[in-house]
Amino acid sequence: MKINNNMANYINNNLNKVNENIEKIANPAKTENIVNAFVEDVFNSEIDTSFQQINNFNEAIGFMQIADGALNNISDNLNNIKTLQTAANNAALNSDNLSAINEQIQKYAQNINDTLNQTTYNDKSVFGQFNFNGMEINTSMPSFSIENMEDFEKALNSARSNIGAFQNEAVSKVDNLSTYVINLSKAKSQNEVDVAKAITDMKNSEVTLNTAILSQVHKMNLSHESLMNLLKG
Repeated sequence: MKINNNMANYINNNLNKVNENIEKIANPAKTENIVNAFVEDVFNSEIDTSFQQINNFNEAIGFMQIADGALNNISDNLNNIKTLQTAANNAALNSDNLSAINEQIQKYAQNINDTLNQTTYNDKSVFGQFNFNGMEINTSMPSFSIENMEDFEKALNSARSNIGAFQNEAVSKVDNLSTYVINLSKAKSQNEVDVAKAITDMKNSEVTLNTAILSQVHKMNLSHESLMNLLKG
């Protein structure tokens, strides 16, 4: 009798624990929603951060495209100045011709400096030293004059080279981030499926265990009842 009672108590205790676990997931849809909400927050945070980085790089690329366009315009004006300087070496030109050429050169020089001083992106000059998401770029340019034309051209070529390298790296980072976002989105969808399956499997396992213990309790009760009847007899 004592052994049977101990066994029944043991089974009943385990049954209570199982019932508590089942009660916790009595509403699997609610539990799944809670788990999925947490997981989605993690994925969404990563995705949102990546999208913001993509936007930042796209802004930087747009910024540099404006700078590059300005430098192209400056390069055209510089080439025109060189052409006029070559033309001015023609001994057949008179003073009026030379004066006209010099006047045109000054206009091109003014165009260059106006471009340097007035080209902006969102009210910010595109010429200087910048940091975009940890990427450094230098587009600094000196003011132009005929006297510093050689040094100015070196600075121009350096700035254009820096812009080209920056744009290539930025585009590569945008491509990598875009791939990362796609993979995150796939993982997020797969995780939702995995979580739902895990909860369903757990519920099925608990129900199976519950049924098995109930069966044992039922058998124990029958055995106990039969023994009592025998003792009474």
